[in-house]
Amino acid sequence: MNDAVRISFMLMVLLMIMLADASGASGEAGAKVQKANASSENQSFSALDRVPQFLEELKKAGFSLHEGKIEYIDLVKQCCEGMLADTLANNPWPNAYLTLKNMTPESYPKLSYPSWIWQLGEDEAIVLVGQTPPPVAYFSYQTFMVSPPYDGNATPPPFPGIEPRMGIALGDTTNVATINTTNAEPFYSPIIYIITGNIEAERRVRAAALTAGYPDSIINIEAISPVIAPLGIGPSGSAFYLAQRNAMPTNQSALEDYIKYPPYRVFRVTPNAHLAADPEPVPVLRVRGTGRSEMDLYPALKRLRKAILKEYTGAHKELDTHVWWLPEREIMLEKPYVGLQRGQFMMGATRDTNYLATSPNFKLRNGTDEFVIVYGVNHQQTGKATYASFSLYADKDKWFGIGTTLNDQFNGSAQQYLGPDDPDADKLYAFKVARDCKEEAYCMQPSGPESFTDPWGVPYSCPDLNMDEDEMFLIFRNYMEPETNVSPDDNELLYDQAIYFGPYLES
Repeated sequence: MNDAVRISFMLMVLLMIMLADASGASGEAGAKVQKANASSENQSFSALDRVPQFLEELKKAGFSLHEGKIEYIDLVKQCCEGMLADTLANNPWPNAYLTLKNMTPESYPKLSYPSWIWQLGEDEAIVLVGQTPPPVAYFSYQTFMVSPPYDGNATPPPFPGIEPRMGIALGDTTNVATINTTNAEPFYSPIIYIITGNIEAERRVRAAALTAGYPDSIINIEAISPVIAPLGIGPSGSAFYLAQRNAMPTNQSALEDYIKYPPYRVFRVTPNAHLAADPEPVPVLRVRGTGRSEMDLYPALKRLRKAILKEYTGAHKELDTHVWWLPEREIMLEKPYVGLQRGQFMMGATRDTNYLATSPNFKLRNGTDEFVIVYGVNHQQTGKATYASFSLYADKDKWFGIGTTLNDQFNGSAQQYLGPDDPDADKLYAFKVARDCKEEAYCMQPSGPESFTDPWGVPYSCPDLNMDEDEMFLIFRNYMEPETNVSPDDNELLYDQAIYFGPYLES
């Protein structure tokens, strides 16, 4: 290439970049998708560009295609509107989930599920093509079994009364640390995500992708073992949903664009002639724990507790922190295969985090002098978590998320009790939770239903939520230990703590 041609080529590329930036300012959906697809400096190509060739290769391989959608889902809103019995301990926007919708062809038996729940034949696959999220601390993709096959003993009840409602993770997530893509960083990166229970279907879909020009390095497989979740269409098959989760964005507006206009296309891929039985094996799970604990900070945690109780001398109750487990409702978390064996509801819990909760429940009533001091180790600072948080939930049965504080807000919070010279204060945190923070630093003020909106700013009501009457509790989450790419072993953590101050729990 001579110098003149080279310069012309560079100018053309620069012009294309400038035009792309200009179109990103448009309010049209197409421009927003382009903005959501906009790459970091490392992005190599958009996976969406090769979808037409990929679909042709899938057809040549003997597959029929049904295109679905991937869209934002708000489980809090669905609970507020009576579509779900509870929120699955989720928080409203800006909690950021995507899920698959309309994945069931018209020719399939009609199921009494919402549009984000689907079934999968023994030789079918779900194929998701697109770009990963913008920079966030954590993202993941995971399929859950909502319910096992109908056993024939009763009329299948309509959702949400389906029994048993299980929410079992089929294996480990594909997350920010484990995803296959071409770029040095996992953000704004091209991926293909294949969900299937049949090894031959996996092989054929992968071969079609390679023939269409996709590199093998971007192909991710989520294998559904029929041992865990029997496949099939109709009463003989399990029901599933996929959750694509995103947390702690570097740029909130970039994540908002990604959620509003997801840069994906998704297809159900069905062989025209049934494939021979070739079931995927039970997945090998990542191992929790490194053998290194936070116990060396136990004396510092005790100092922090003592300093808090010295600061606040009124009536109080030290709450217990434990792995969240509700035996009266047969709900457990963190161990999906144990939940499967025991027939217990797993709530769509992932192995990428711990779920530690407080008890007994308390109240935070407007106009009443009561608050909670939450304190503990900053697990991200100690290297035991990629990110950590505590969240406040109202209603002991529906679990409305009304406030979350992330570890990036912890810095300096323990010094207010321990002083600036404590050698371990930078590894600890202490936050007040109150209905009215009165502009106090390091204080989380919960948001009522009047603040609930979707990503487009449209508000919605939640008549079942009464913050003056509902019992409340806290959940502590510690996502993905960097060394293991799965949640930390809770035996290696110093549990987060909480002290309620006020009249509600006076003995």
